[in-house]
Amino acid sequence: MTALPNILLPADDAARLQALGRYRLLDAHREQILDDVVAATAHLFRVSNAMLTMVEGTTVLLKAPYNLPVPLERLPREQSLCSATVLQNETAVFEDLNQKSAPGVDISLILQLGLHFYAGHNLRTDDGYNIGTLCLFDGPPRHFPSAERHLLSQLAALVMHLLELRRVMGPHSGLTALLWGTIYRSMSEQLAVLNNLAQHAGPPNGPLAPAVAQEASSIVANLDQLVANTLRRK
Repeated sequence: MTALPNILLPADDAARLQALGRYRLLDAHREQILDDVVAATAHLFRVSNAMLTMVEGTTVLLKAPYNLPVPLERLPREQSLCSATVLQNETAVFEDLNQKSAPGVDISLILQLGLHFYAGHNLRTDDGYNIGTLCLFDGPPRHFPSAERHLLSQLAALVMHLLELRRVMGPHSGLTALLWGTIYRSMSEQLAVLNNLAQHAGPPNGPLAPAVAQEASSIVANLDQLVANTLRRK
């Protein structure tokens, strides 16, 4: 394994890793609510692959992967675009990886898998640490306008609230599974609507129709409010 380039190492990485450790995600099993949010995200944006990533010290954990072309659990940090995404607070977008990529990241594996588009937004803790991303990959290059970047940032905020709720309540097992089941039932109908929106999203590999992007944004805001309200009651 090559040394992690300094350009990919934030000054606060030790504190960032401590923040990541609070969520106890690194060896966790698959959890339906996270899988379903990631799947809905992939369907909505009509991309071939989506996932959550957790940026560890030397590796990146691929959590809740949707339709990965090869079975991977972790990548070296220097081979993951998410290692660069956590360095900034804006949505990171590379519309054509043949033309531009993140400095310090070896994307040879990504290109070998036939993936040429990437968009990712940080999972940012309340105390300001970027612990990972919600990210999209697709085969062909594509335009990713500001409305879609905003929508991806909303979905990342929803995921972060779910992770915070998970930290407070515990993982989706044992007695807490009953509580998570109640939350999931409350979310499932709106997630189904979000999935169905993809059928009216517009031409393949093109931007979302404005009306679809607006409706999806409203649905995600409602989902996020549901989770945030649950958090406030804990």
